Amino acid sequence: MANAFARRFQLIVDRLTQGNKKQFAEMTGKSASHIYKICRGTSRPSMAYLESLYDEFRVDLNWLLTGEQNDSGQISETSDTKELVFAPMFDVQASAGIGSVVQAEDVSHYFTFSKAFLSQKLGVSGENLAFVTISGDSMLPTFRDGDQVLVDMSRKSVQSEAVYLIQTEEGLMAKRVKQIQHELKIISDNPEYPRWNIDLKKLEENPIVGKVVWCARTV
Repeated sequence: MANAFARRFQLIVDRLTQGNKKQFAEMTGKSASHIYKICRGTSRPSMAYLESLYDEFRVDLNWLLTGEQNDSGQISETSDTKELVFAPMFDVQASAGIGSVVQAEDVSHYFTFSKAFLSQKLGVSGENLAFVTISGDSMLPTFRDGDQVLVDMSRKSVQSEAVYLIQTEEGLMAKRVKQIQHELKIISDNPEYPRWNIDLKKLEENPIVGKVVWCARTV
């Protein structure tokens, strides 16, 4: 059964081309098979494609991604969408323990932020942001099991001590990283867990995925 996003996308197809997916594909520069997959819920469009739908047809991206309806409906005459950033939640977990193997990186849903908040409060732009879920307790008390963290994936080099996502042989990990001369010191905030070093010459084997810049938590 199609998911909620797919159903909303189908409504856009219905609105613009009376449900003709082939015509919609031609009109928006995509293959018909890709549009069929989106409508069935088996594929997700890129943010660049969604932004083109807004630019060309004033599709309300906030409604399309979150289901929140504005006063003007699915196709906006005017919109503040360009002032919003949609950060995808990847269907993966970043272990704060011994590591979790990444099985898939499908987008499960999106979080909406204002560009002003990202710039003024977090010092990041709207590009290359994504959410992942923390698994494990090795980063206590900084992060708890189940916390959802916002990652700036454009920050792949360690400029100062901070928490980063790193890809290891054991999987994706959230760890505090500090550079000391020619090594990266990998730190667990929970003292019960070990620390280790990564030689910068071997960084390709343990790439920095991005820097953790914000955390969402249920209280």
